[in-house]
Amino acid sequence: MSPAEICQLARKRGYRGVAITDRDNLYGLWAFLAACRREGLKPVVGSEVSDPLNGMVVTCLVQNDAGYGNLCTLLTKRHTEKDFNLQESLGHHGEGLFVLAAEKDILLSLLQSSAFPVADLGAGPTEKGRLLRDWARETGIPAVATPDCSTARPSDVSLYILLRAIAGGSSISDAVLQEKKAACNWFAAPDYYRERFSMWPEVITESCRIAEQCHFRGPAFGLVMPPWKGGDSAAQTLRRWAYRGAEKRYGTDLSEAVVERLEHELTVIDTMGFSSYFLVVRNIVHPVGKDGRRKKRRICGRGSGAASLVAYCLEITNVCPLKYNLYFERFLNPGRSDPPDIDIDFAWDERDEVLAEVLRCNKGYAAMVCNHVFFQPRMAIRETAKAYGLPGYEISRLTERLPWLGQGGMSLLEWVKCMPTMRGVNLHGPWPEIIELAGRLVGLPRHLSVHPGGVVITPKPISTYVPVEKAPKGVPIIQWEKDGAEEAGLVKIDLLGNRSLGVIRDCITAVQSREIFFAEESWEPEDDALTKRTVACGATMGCFYIESPAMRLLQQKAGSGEYEQLVIQSSIIRPAANEFVREYVRRLHGGLWKPLHPFLADVLDETFGLMVYQEDVSRVAVHLAGLSHARADGLRKVMSKKDKEHRLADYREEFFQGCLSRNIAETDIEAIWTMMMSFDGYSFCKPHSASYARVSFQAAYLKTYFPAEFMAAVIANQGGYYSTFAYVSEAKRCGVKILRPDVNESLSGWRGHKNMIRVGFAAIHGISLNLIERICLSRERHGRFTSASDFFNRVRPAEDEARMLIYCGALDSLEKEANRTLLLWEFASFRRVQASAKSMPLFGLRLPSPPVLSPPSIEEKLRKEYQALGFLCDYHPVMLLKNKVDTGGVSSRNIARYTNKRISFLGWLLTGKLVSTKTGEAMEFLTFEDEYGIVETTFFPRVYQQYASILCSGRPYLLYGLVEEDYGAVTLTVEGVVKIQPGSIMNIGDIAKVLGEKTD
Repeated sequence: MSPAEICQLARKRGYRGVAITDRDNLYGLWAFLAACRREGLKPVVGSEVSDPLNGMVVTCLVQNDAGYGNLCTLLTKRHTEKDFNLQESLGHHGEGLFVLAAEKDILLSLLQSSAFPVADLGAGPTEKGRLLRDWARETGIPAVATPDCSTARPSDVSLYILLRAIAGGSSISDAVLQEKKAACNWFAAPDYYRERFSMWPEVITESCRIAEQCHFRGPAFGLVMPPWKGGDSAAQTLRRWAYRGAEKRYGTDLSEAVVERLEHELTVIDTMGFSSYFLVVRNIVHPVGKDGRRKKRRICGRGSGAASLVAYCLEITNVCPLKYNLYFERFLNPGRSDPPDIDIDFAWDERDEVLAEVLRCNKGYAAMVCNHVFFQPRMAIRETAKAYGLPGYEISRLTERLPWLGQGGMSLLEWVKCMPTMRGVNLHGPWPEIIELAGRLVGLPRHLSVHPGGVVITPKPISTYVPVEKAPKGVPIIQWEKDGAEEAGLVKIDLLGNRSLGVIRDCITAVQSREIFFAEESWEPEDDALTKRTVACGATMGCFYIESPAMRLLQQKAGSGEYEQLVIQSSIIRPAANEFVREYVRRLHGGLWKPLHPFLADVLDETFGLMVYQEDVSRVAVHLAGLSHARADGLRKVMSKKDKEHRLADYREEFFQGCLSRNIAETDIEAIWTMMMSFDGYSFCKPHSASYARVSFQAAYLKTYFPAEFMAAVIANQGGYYSTFAYVSEAKRCGVKILRPDVNESLSGWRGHKNMIRVGFAAIHGISLNLIERICLSRERHGRFTSASDFFNRVRPAEDEARMLIYCGALDSLEKEANRTLLLWEFASFRRVQASAKSMPLFGLRLPSPPVLSPPSIEEKLRKEYQALGFLCDYHPVMLLKNKVDTGGVSSRNIARYTNKRISFLGWLLTGKLVSTKTGEAMEFLTFEDEYGIVETTFFPRVYQQYASILCSGRPYLLYGLVEEDYGAVTLTVEGVVKIQPGSIMNIGDIAKVLGEKTD
């Protein structure tokens, strides 16, 4: 049962209050408290606490604030101490807790503690319960009825058993046996329990009395800021640092605008008590080293905090709020009651170091925020099938066909059956039963994971605010996710990883190694003409946040390349805003438009009258419906909340009434509300978009001027939206030559230099890190390898590793003719000699003279190279296919000439994005390429339904469809697909038969 369902049932069945006591956690606390408020119930906060050493279990109910703090401490100790002893811990942390136990010896031990012991008689009279009741009466301990419920109704037992099987990694049959030993109670009405305990009516009375004494209604900490430990006050220190940073940013003669904005912000920050927050974030971002100097890290401060001039002067953010008209009140204003939020991106491979440093310096006072992971359709099916005992390969064969797409109101079984990718699949045997049961799992909690970077730092030990446990990776995490932490007032600092910052760092380092002067301090890529052209053309594959097909198409349609427009584009391209994206492009190109309403004439001018940023929702609500700034901000925020359905109805009513009171037509109100609802899910505020757009421009600049170094850095940092294959193709299109791995030249990672990229060893499939280290170390100590036998002698690779090195061409430079057949023979000879002379020294193995061997055919050579690398260094696979498949098709470089005509196109499938239409049908946008360029395609529902089952990335297809152009962006609407089989030879006639169509 979810907390919401627990409370709904409790109210319907006549309860005045309800307790939630999950085992060893308070995960659901905030959802429970919210549900109790909604249903008008008294919440009793508690938890079962278990002792892993002896199996002891007690139920702790919180009486007051002291009891809550002690329960958090108990749960933290339970999860973090290897030698945790429950009885001993209760002796130290029992104050303010009712401790319910069903064992006499536990209750006796509690008499010596500050806890209040209570005899737990369970959900019904038993002989054991009678003995415990009699003993409790003699001892003076209250005895209570505790209808501990595991399910909402008797029919839920099968689901409960499935969950126990999944949790224990066992089969359902094993879980059934376990549940026969332990009763699985369902949530009955009060009269049911009164009747069961009619012979012991006093225990019902005692239960109510104990519940009445639980006065705790939930944590009420207020805002819990990270503490400042400096000598001066936080406000004084912040003022000093802010002005010092302003002089660095703007020069010593500060303008009136800078001073006025700084003074305003510093006053608000101090009044709201947030000074310490800024100082702590600054020390995390740019810590003071042992030499007393601040360490300069490459970061991207984003989120609403990027609207703060103070944050900009502290070098927490990198976009000037004055230059780009970013409103500080979006971040902080006196009416805001929830915590501020500054998100900081670090290079992805530096973030763990930053987090470790923060947790180490604040040990016991800091922990990461967790994520609550819930069952999704694929996960639910996979886990249920495991519990049924199905083998992994059979489970994968089914689940790999299912997309990450919502069910659209259908049952899970109906959804699976109607998925286009399931076409031709027969769901036999237990699968219908498995999928039907799995459908009941969807939306239930599965496990905890670690938030991407949210950290909480508290002035008192963090375990007095919230239970803490350790994640599998070893970091401490609180038991609440970000919304729960925010509800509690725990101020979160987001320290996130960003691969593009690593790309930019590595690219600049490579450029500087060529002794090219690169002054980052004065770098303004958004003002560079060639970079603007790159952005306007959508030639931004590899560039952070603007490389997805949708973003590149939008850039092409906009044709602007201006930083200010990219800020808009980064925010408007959200899932629910497709119609507004098209309208934005039309208005950008001079299309006539009028304000949503005359009241909004000056509010949305910057964005052509469209709501683009999160704060636009608030601004419209204020200007149109007369909502207060605080209430309007609440409307904006509620759209991203999990329980928005409950809370949005009130806002909608308030918005409509406010508009109607101003004589705004109801049809206009509906249209405006619909645009506001397009911010459902995720969207950006303007400061966030501005911060992202700056990183995007930095990446686009580097790609424009240093394509080899840039694309090498993209691949070395494990890319972004696309595969290595796609980035290699893009590098070639940028005029970069791809050099194969070479045992005398390569390092672990990819390296770009001038117009060449050397493939790194890490790109070779099946090569261990240990082998890479041996190659580099041997080269460093003993010089370059002079021959294949020299390499085998010194490095001694395993057989599978040697084969991959040979297949990819890494040993070509060691053999005069680069004959890979001969290299394989030399390795086989080395292995034979090695087996007969195991004690020979490192350089002592001599190989026999080689025979005359023919090199592999070009086709075989390239096939093996693709097997080893996943791409070809000199060719594109489509080039080779065109020699065998006579398509009569159009290449990507000529496709724009065929607008409004039907063509065939032979392309390699790179990636796709599955979406749902307004009617709930599945369709997909897929990206294909040939040797010349990329083609974006649309598979509408009918066509997608027909061909989805044969589409798989990393394979060639012949497409047939209509070329369409929209504001300069060319796409192919696909009408037919032919899957090209390896080794197949087809001609235009064969293809026409398959498609049943004729090409133009």
